[in-house]
Amino acid sequence: MRRTHATTLTLALIAGALSACGESRQEMLEREMEYAKAGRKDDKGVPLPEIPPDEMREALRPLLTQIYSNTERLPDVTEGDVEPMNGRNYVLQPGVLAVVTVKKGLSKADKARAIILGVAEADSWTFRKNARKEFALLVEKLKYSYGDETKTKVLDAYPELKLLSFFGTPEADKVIGELSGEAKSTAEAMRKEYTDGKQDIWKKWMGVKMYARRLVGQDEPFRSVLKKIAKDFGQEEVPPQPFKESVDAPFKEWADAIEKDEKLLTMLTNYKELRDRVDFLGEAHTLWAIEGGPLVPERAKGVVIDKKIGYGFFREDLGGGYNDLVFVFSKKLGGTELKRAFLHSFLFRQLLTDFQLLSTAGSDFAKRGLDGSIDIGTATVPDKYDPLYASCGGTAALETMLYSFNSEFPLLNGVPSKVKDSEAALKVAHKCIVDGAAGDIKIPAKDDEFDVEGPAPASRLAIFQMLARFENIKVNTAVLAGDQRTEEDDAIDEGEKLLKQLKAQADAKKE
Repeated sequence: MRRTHATTLTLALIAGALSACGESRQEMLEREMEYAKAGRKDDKGVPLPEIPPDEMREALRPLLTQIYSNTERLPDVTEGDVEPMNGRNYVLQPGVLAVVTVKKGLSKADKARAIILGVAEADSWTFRKNARKEFALLVEKLKYSYGDETKTKVLDAYPELKLLSFFGTPEADKVIGELSGEAKSTAEAMRKEYTDGKQDIWKKWMGVKMYARRLVGQDEPFRSVLKKIAKDFGQEEVPPQPFKESVDAPFKEWADAIEKDEKLLTMLTNYKELRDRVDFLGEAHTLWAIEGGPLVPERAKGVVIDKKIGYGFFREDLGGGYNDLVFVFSKKLGGTELKRAFLHSFLFRQLLTDFQLLSTAGSDFAKRGLDGSIDIGTATVPDKYDPLYASCGGTAALETMLYSFNSEFPLLNGVPSKVKDSEAALKVAHKCIVDGAAGDIKIPAKDDEFDVEGPAPASRLAIFQMLARFENIKVNTAVLAGDQRTEEDDAIDEGEKLLKQLKAQADAKKE
């Protein structure tokens, strides 16, 4: 392995412990530097033999001191029987006493390349006064928020970005001029490789989930490196695209109405916190485009339109629970039907990551024992059905919202509901899910005498609970107080009148 999890975790624990006891980061660095001056020790405190200066490292020193931020010492370099998994021919032990272990048997050129890359990666772990958080803490957050794969991509990206930022500067000419032999020829080759391949390096970095990039990009060591790349190469993160700029021409007026109506915006997005709504209006991470129009990005040009809902979608996972969505609407739609599809897409977007909806429905897909007991570990809606629940549930939510709030929100005027009540909307949505997940969702046998719930009861309950936030329950307090007559009161009176007549007739017959 390139790096041990123990080293990363140890750094994180040290940072947390020192913060708790009041020691500053500068004091921590000074203390660890004293350890370095005192010599290496193993876990039992036994001094380890000094690593003699590596000949190739010394030949590369003018370059390495430019890419390594710790001016006190360069990482030690040694050779060993290691098998790196990333094809870079080295294994890194990060930290104040960083060691780059290069694979034995490399040519001088390959060894020089491995040392340059190893020192560039070691630079990410060095102490920085202007860092808001320890890099080890950021790495731990990456691991637990985004997973090992994303964490590894971020760690692998840093040396590439660091070298790109260095080789793109005029100072690189001077430094390379101070080298000689294999050190110089390797540095020159790498400079050409990095400057010529800057687009590929940047594309690889853009392949990391957006919110993971933002997590590290806003702090050191990435912040300074990315700022320099932006200045020298013009490579920058895609700027935020506000909601009002994320909609195609036919939707502009409707989008403006949604933005101005806080209650409608909250209902369509389910963002109950003001901060979340402000973030959405500032960067929607969603495009609403007409089929074949200029707003449709290249990645979404193959989207297939679903005729039932009037649009197709492209989804990209940004990490951290966020999605980048592109809704492509049929160019055949217009007027009321286009507005219906536009409103539906908001609810689709909302339900696509509705954890409560999907978790409640999960038991319909669970494996069951011979006695019918559910294996709770399998009670999860398969990922492939997330869009199905978003689509079916979105239709029910839209129809419920239309008949409940048609007179309250001007935007909904003229878009009639296709159902008469929430029960009808629920029935349609439930059938939609049962049909769409056929073969995977639980459907009891028709002759099952023990079945009392019917097909997919958990999904029905999930949709029922979700629809509550789209219903407008207006309570007539006069009725509750008994101060106002209702049709039910009249029916009761009629019934009592009839009973009295029947009783009178029966009494007359007895006489």
